[in-house]
Amino acid sequence: MAKRDRDESMKRFMEAVGEILKEKGYAGLGVNKIALQAGMSKKLIYRYFGSLNNLLKAYISGKDYWQPLLKDLNEASGDDQDVLPLFVKLFQDLFRFFREEQEMQQFILWQMSEPNSLMRGISEEREREGARLLALTDGHFRDSGVSIRSVMALLLGGIYYVLLHAEHNKSTVAGVDMNLEKDREAMLRTIGQVLTWAWDAADKKAS
Repeated sequence: MAKRDRDESMKRFMEAVGEILKEKGYAGLGVNKIALQAGMSKKLIYRYFGSLNNLLKAYISGKDYWQPLLKDLNEASGDDQDVLPLFVKLFQDLFRFFREEQEMQQFILWQMSEPNSLMRGISEEREREGARLLALTDGHFRDSGVSIRSVMALLLGGIYYVLLHAEHNKSTVAGVDMNLEKDREAMLRTIGQVLTWAWDAADKKAS
């Protein structure tokens, strides 16, 4: 019974974090506000999670879009025929996920807006995992003059930027409106094209 109570309480705190993110953004994520939203004592946050940061980290881990996508890349053989489609899928799935998940939009805004040890730690952990996976591309791009890491950094930043603009300002970027289905489909198509162009450019340098 006690374990069920603990699990239910932890679930309620996690749900409260998500509700606050949707309603008030990351600025509302204080211990008192989370406890009030959950309808429980703030002492239970420390009892079950140890700290506010641990609660937030648990919430982010449960929502993290990178883990399943990175798992797919982990299964890649390293052959170009496997790696390119998997990276295309990673960025296209990221685009779809980030557009739908308002909570994760708030976490990215937090990560970009102010220094925070929790968000920095999560970012660095993803970078370490990402560096290992990016190594799958090294053989193809070595001495090609094409920086696939720069290409992917631009794609990642671009996805965040255009979707945050569309969600928070309802505005366009370079005439592209992510609130329109036709423009979202064009963006998904372009993600695949950009990565394919980079792959092909490296092939031409090697030939």
